[in-house]
This record gives sequence, C-alpha cells and structure tokens, in this order.
Amino acid sequence: MINKLIKGCCLKAGEFHSKFKRLYKDDYNWSQYNKIYAKQISEVEKEHTLILPDRKYSIVEGKIVLEPSLLPLHPVHRLLYETIYELKPCSLLEVGSGCGDHLANIQKILPDTEINGCDLLEDQMRFLSARHPELKTDTNLFVHDITISPPNISVDLVYTQAVIMHIHGKKRHLKALRNIFQSSKKYIDLIENWGEHNFYDDIYNISKEPDFPWDACKIYGKDNGKNILIVISNTVLRGYNELHNNKELLNI
Repeated sequence: MINKLIKGCCLKAGEFHSKFKRLYKDDYNWSQYNKIYAKQISEVEKEHTLILPDRKYSIVEGKIVLEPSLLPLHPVHRLLYETIYELKPCSLLEVGSGCGDHLANIQKILPDTEINGCDLLEDQMRFLSARHPELKTDTNLFVHDITISPPNISVDLVYTQAVIMHIHGKKRHLKALRNIFQSSKKYIDLIENWGEHNFYDDIYNISKEPDFPWDACKIYGKDNGKNILIVISNTVLRGYNELHNNKELLNI
C-alpha cells in the first residue's frame, strides 16, 4: 500500500525511471525534470485545489475547510499542512520547494511564521517565482543541494514531500537527512514513499551518531488512513503515535 502515498504534485518513485534514470546521485536527469513536473502540476489541478484561495477556506479546530464549490485538497497536502499548523513553528524551511504551492499555502494558514524554501534547480525556482510572485518578497528562497551541505539557516521545522525518496546514489539520502537535522531546531516532517529507504532505521541510526545536533530524537507517525507523515521531534509530543520500526510505515 506504500505507493498510495503520493499522486500528483510530486512524482512517484518508479515513474519515468526507464527514461531518466541516472547511474549516480538520484533518480532523474534533472535537466528534464522541470518540464515533467510542470506538466504533472497542470494535471493534478484538474482534480485537486493546489492553492488555497483567499476568503474561500477556513480553519476549524485545526482542520482546513474549503468552500463546497472548490475541488478537494490532495490528502497528502492536507496531512502536511494540518500537521504543520498544529506544531505552529515560528520558522520553517521546505527542502525541495518545487512550484511553491506548499510555501504559499502554509504562509496563508500561518501568517506569522518565517517561511524559507530551497530547491536543487534554478528552473524550479523560476517556475515558483512565476507561479507565486508574492513569495519573492515575503520569503527566503534559494537554490541548494541538500545532499552536499546543510543550508546556512536554522529554523524550528524543516519538511520534505517526496524528496528523499528520489535520492539513491552513494547513500546520498543519508547525507540529506543529516543536513536536514543540522538546519532544524525542533521538528522535521517527512512525507515520502516509505518503501524507497529504510527511513526509520536511517533516522534512528543518525540520531546515535556522535555529532548528532539534538539532545533527543522522538519519531512519530501521523496518518490519514492512507498516508503516513513522520514527525521527528527533539521533545516528547503529546497526542502523537510513536513509531518503533520501519514496518509500521509500510503497513498502512
């Protein structure tokens, strides 16, 4: 059931591999990725609301409620937004910000939160700027490869959606996870295809390394019945289900 995780605004692991697979670094020839990504965004918009329209949604007891005339939010996006809304970070960073929809939506539901976003590709940043020109002045956006070094930024929460799952060559996904920990002070939210790596063990093992930056590492799962989001916290979180092994990520 793991591949129910993501449909739409990010590519499932396995799609386009025969055409764009590389022998190192990750799953795609990134010079071609932006065209594929932009096309898929336009397809998903036929079925889901991707950008929260002003004055046509509300937040009721932590849940995003759209006006009946609107297409539904993608369930993965809803899970991500409502989890971040619940954690209420003062600052956040999206690694792999893509077209910027997540940043724009989170900025709307958490207007007092400092918003930052990075992406591997200049083309993606140009796409983001064209789709969300308001983000150019209200947020900190930059190009960065998370597998090389941590961003020069420290925030309460770092999140990814369908980013780590595409990184395979030379165990670069472990470098990416380590660098994410270096940039986060409190929380990390991940929504990925959990079959691509042994995410639980990778996170647990990183937390035991001598240079691990946090004093503690609690790994929680939050699900909507079909998808699981990992919340990693440096403190105990009430009301969250603590994970104990990787199988719990694969059994939904």
